[in-house]
Amino acid sequence: MNKMIVMAKAKPGQAEALAKWYDETHIPDLLAVPGLVSAERHTVMPLKAPDGVPAWDFMLIYGLEGDPMAVLGNMAKAQLVLSDLMDSSLTLSIVAMSQGVRVES
Repeated sequence: MNKMIVMAKAKPGQAEALAKWYDETHIPDLLAVPGLVSAERHTVMPLKAPDGVPAWDFMLIYGLEGDPMAVLGNMAKAQLVLSDLMDSSLTLSIVAMSQGVRVES
């Protein structure tokens, strides 16, 4: 399964409110988009980062089924509204294409 990873930063003092928005509004809205089949929100605990990399608050991992470009197109058509609790200038979004079998211990 392909993944979309989003690194997000809340505006100062808004991390808790942004987490609630993700859980109660944005993730349910995204899961209504055809081809977007799963969503996880994680709090980020940086271990080491190069200078200039933002201290993101959240990492979101979305499961994409089928052609990722088609899913992204479906997301654009859905006209999802982003929260003003987020510092959108520091958001990083990446699509990762599956390269094989998932291995677990």
